Amino acid sequence: KTKESSNLFCLMGRRRIGKSTLIQEFSKGFKNFFEIQGLGPDSHPSLQVQLDHFASVISLKFNSRKEHFEDWSEAFYALAKLTKKKEWLILLDEISWMSQGDLHFALKLKEVWDVAFKKNERLFLVLCGSVSSWIEDNILNNASFEGRISGQLNLGPLDIVEINQFWEKRHCHYSAMEKIFLLAITGGVPKYLEEINYRLPVESNLHSLCFSKNGFLFNEYKKIFLDLFKRKGPILDKIIRLCLTQKLSMADLSRKLKKRQDGDISRYVHILELSGFLSKDYSFRPSGEAMRSAHLRVTDNYLRFYIKCIEPLSLRIEKASLQITSLHQWPNFESILGYQLENLVHFNKASIHQQLHLTPQQILSSAPYFQNKSSENRGSCQIDLLIHTTMDLFFLCEIKSGELDKKVIAQIKQKMDRLKLPARMALRPVLIHLADIPSSLLSEYRRFFYQTVAFQQLLTEKGHHATPAMPHVPGAF
Repeated sequence: KTKESSNLFCLMGRRRIGKSTLIQEFSKGFKNFFEIQGLGPDSHPSLQVQLDHFASVISLKFNSRKEHFEDWSEAFYALAKLTKKKEWLILLDEISWMSQGDLHFALKLKEVWDVAFKKNERLFLVLCGSVSSWIEDNILNNASFEGRISGQLNLGPLDIVEINQFWEKRHCHYSAMEKIFLLAITGGVPKYLEEINYRLPVESNLHSLCFSKNGFLFNEYKKIFLDLFKRKGPILDKIIRLCLTQKLSMADLSRKLKKRQDGDISRYVHILELSGFLSKDYSFRPSGEAMRSAHLRVTDNYLRFYIKCIEPLSLRIEKASLQITSLHQWPNFESILGYQLENLVHFNKASIHQQLHLTPQQILSSAPYFQNKSSENRGSCQIDLLIHTTMDLFFLCEIKSGELDKKVIAQIKQKMDRLKLPARMALRPVLIHLADIPSSLLSEYRRFFYQTVAFQQLLTEKGHHATPAMPHVPGAF
């Protein structure tokens, strides 16, 4: 460690993504660690209740008399005094909950940082929360904090390499397809994967987690939209549901909600983007330039699974009258598996690029592509993943979760025929699939496709990169 200056760091990410766990691992490199979490909104804590909780945690940590704080300035100054010497990592977790009832919470924190906290050159303060928009609005985009933030990280789900490491440590012996089913539901969210008992069959696990009235994933959706987003929950829930019905642009969404695109709608979509629930899929021109319009995609596999597969059965689940003994009995699951697989592919594009022997330096763009019918092309087409590389080369990637037959080649040939590219460009078809290629079609598939990628094979390979860690922060010690 180098002792240069104190650090103020922001850590964001959806609920259950492992933010607190990451900081706890990070804390192993520090001699002293203090952490506190704001009280959740389910108990409707007042400002004074939050302050009393803060005082109690300080008293327990430092084995001191419990103080009575009137406001956050007092509380933060008290903590700064106790940590003014020695090496300290301080975690203020779920900071948006902590701030409830005090409109000047962020300004008070900034003042105490300037006057007290930062004077300890061996102090590292982490502001953490599941409501990423609060941190963005009140800290990152707050002019008062300009020049004070050492770094930031929006933590996402585990990628395929990290998931393989996770399963290896837990001696998971599920088949590749069973793992696909798990990821189609959990999407690589660490807490959801931790809830699985790997000694039990997949069906038993997911019945108890999803289709039992006390199941963790049966009750999770309401906690996300009621506890996390509170008053904004209903409108954010409505946006998610609309985006599950069809591919919508921002303009389409605004029309359906009968609201202005440049007003609240943009803000709501941004909140969902920051939380990792929604993304904007931009198409790219052959030059590599992003087009102005984008389609909205629900990126969180759990949300889609809950709305499509769990919620329709909620009454039967609550009455304990539902028994599902096979993966294929789950209503609507087969129909959404394709969408879930698309999410997994897009989140793990780095692994797909590696399968195609492409380096990051070669890739100009890698995204879904939508072409509308016009007088300048041969028709509309939708491409699951279009990778544009240097040397005027494109990879047209088709993602298939179902059975494979001759129609697949015909469908892709039609897309290749309709896709408008400059004459100098070369186009290579790639198939990313779950089902086995029938032996009778194997030679035909090999002739047509530049490469076929069996996604489940990625779940049997051991990863080589490290588990998530706090990034290097300039000036950190």
